[in-house]
Amino acid sequence: MKGPNIFDYATSELSQDAFICYLLEFGKEQYKNDFSKEYEIAHHFLEKCGIPFDEKIEEIKKQYNCIDVLVVMSSYLLVIEDKVGTNEHDDQIVRYVKELKDSGLYSDKKIKVCYLKTMDYVRNYESSNKDVLPQSDCCSLRREDILNLLEENRSCNFIFDSFYCRLSGIEDRIKECDDDNIKSWIREKWFDYLSSVLIGHNFNIVWVNNARGGFYACYFDWFDCGDGEKYKQIEISFEDGKTADVKLCFKFATESKVETRKNKPLIEILQNNVDDSKYTFANRIGRTTTYAFKCAEDKQDIQNFIDAVF
Repeated sequence: MKGPNIFDYATSELSQDAFICYLLEFGKEQYKNDFSKEYEIAHHFLEKCGIPFDEKIEEIKKQYNCIDVLVVMSSYLLVIEDKVGTNEHDDQIVRYVKELKDSGLYSDKKIKVCYLKTMDYVRNYESSNKDVLPQSDCCSLRREDILNLLEENRSCNFIFDSFYCRLSGIEDRIKECDDDNIKSWIREKWFDYLSSVLIGHNFNIVWVNNARGGFYACYFDWFDCGDGEKYKQIEISFEDGKTADVKLCFKFATESKVETRKNKPLIEILQNNVDDSKYTFANRIGRTTTYAFKCAEDKQDIQNFIDAVF
């Protein structure tokens, strides 16, 4: 696609909400003949969410009772939780579904949930309350899912094509990153890389705000230890869109700062178990304590950290 792209400017969740509503609007029966390609794409989206292709779309509601997008169909409700730079929190999806059920307004319809995150890393959505929201009624869609959806019919609609090019451009920038120089990596490259090297580990990636501008924290390998737990954390900060620092941290956490102080002798033992002279040992005690850390220079440093027994 040549020329400017509206989605290079419209990057917020609200903009993405608007695009999803626009795409699904074409799935209404009134557009079936005049916009047949768009109609098919809309219903293929619904299929990815476990909804039959021939289901009739009745209404699309944006920001309905805090739900990003609610699609009302003849037999189904689809709750779309759309995220760009944040994560699901406070059991919000389960709460939305419970409120829909308790309202009684749609008691004749089965509820499905789509957790959509096209820009960042996303784990498969796990329902926190299977009685309210069975796992079988949940799906998670990522950037590659939307790219695949739009790939075959890119030229049928300028807005569809623009959104495709925005996501495809991210994939191109990931491929352009110098694999040997982690300081050249953009944010999305880290999501792909960490998702690959941490297969088999229980991990999560979240954004952490702080006075220096914040960082992405990838934490994994939790183990019960003393009165708390120990785990590993990779902290990635950025400057002008590129990686500024990659910090490898051994962490110890308890319920409170007081509890951590009680475990200070244990923390010293954990520090002695770190078999690498390049780590800096910290004595600052908090509810969560970084007891040893160093900066990564390359992928091998990160791999050694992942493999380390601690």
